[in-house]
Amino acid sequence: MKYPFEFDGRWVLRYHVPYTIEHEGRTHRIVATIFAQPAVHGRIQIGCEGRPVAEYDELTPGDVVEITGGVWRVAEVDYRTRIVLERVTDGDKEETGAQAGE
Repeated sequence: MKYPFEFDGRWVLRYHVPYTIEHEGRTHRIVATIFAQPAVHGRIQIGCEGRPVAEYDELTPGDVVEITGGVWRVAEVDYRTRIVLERVTDGDKEETGAQAGE
């Protein structure tokens, strides 16, 4: 299973808990951070082999992100607790707004 933390099409990213995903023979690390100001929003950072791959910032419910080839929609952002993602299965990818790491 590529996303071992996924349950019933949902993946709960706990605040500041690193998740490890194997993708194309490489280990990726995913970390979520949640902020309160100016309004509650989240950030998901994805790294591989110690280098940044992508960062999604100012996430709120409805935003779409791509993590190691999987497309997810933000369902909930709970301050200092979690970001809940739902797998997108409709086939029409929306803009993700990822920023490539340097």
